[in-house]
Amino acid sequence: MKKVNAKIALLALASVLTLGTLTTSCSKDDDNGSEQPAQGTIDAAVGTYKGKLSTSDKYGVYEWYDAIVIVTKEGSNKLKVTAKSGEEYSYVTPKTFTVETCACFGENTQDIVSLTGSLEGIFHFYGSNKNINVTTDEQSGTDVYFRFEGAKQ
Repeated sequence: MKKVNAKIALLALASVLTLGTLTTSCSKDDDNGSEQPAQGTIDAAVGTYKGKLSTSDKYGVYEWYDAIVIVTKEGSNKLKVTAKSGEEYSYVTPKTFTVETCACFGENTQDIVSLTGSLEGIFHFYGSNKNINVTTDEQSGTDVYFRFEGAKQ
C-alpha cells in the first residue's frame, strides 16, 4: 500500500511541475515597453588616446604615462590598436580586434568590446566617458604584449 501511495504522490508532483511549466508566459511582450540597448557602429572608438601603457620582458616591467595609441577602423567589425610611432614604447605589437557594439557598461551607452575568446586579447571602449582599456596577448614569439588604459583626445 505504501508503494502505491508513493507512486501516486510522485505522479501528482510531476503533474504539478508540468502544469507550472506549461502555464509560464513566453510572450515577446514581456519587456513592458522598456528601451532596447543602443546599437551603432564602431566608429565611436576610432581616434587617438592618451594614458598609461605598460609591458614587461625578462629584464623588467616598463610603464609610460602620457603614452599615445591610435585606434583605426579596419572593417565593419575590426579595430586596430597601434602605439604612436617614434616613441620609446613604439616597439609593442599592434593588434587588430574583432569587436561588437553593446550597452555592456551601463544603460543606453554605446560600448564596444572585443568578442569573447579573442586570441588578440581584450578591447573595451566605454561609451559613457570615451575611455579604452586594452590588454593584448602574444600570438607569436616576436610579439610584445602591452596593456593600455586611456582617454580619447
